[in-house]
Amino acid sequence: MSEVKMSDTKLSTILLLGIIVLLVAWGFAISSWGYAAIIMPALFLTFASLVTLVFVTRG
Repeated sequence: MSEVKMSDTKLSTILLLGIIVLLVAWGFAISSWGYAAIIMPALFLTFASLVTLVFVTRG
């Protein structure tokens, strides 16, 4: 089996902490603004998907 390097562990820790910080920030946004903060990620993903499809179909 391959050895786990210290940089791999550090990177995974940073990514995990980043995800936790984003979820906590989203939780604070939901508690502050309510339903609008819940649907904002879905609205952004819809726009991002549309832009991606336009760039893919252009060739």
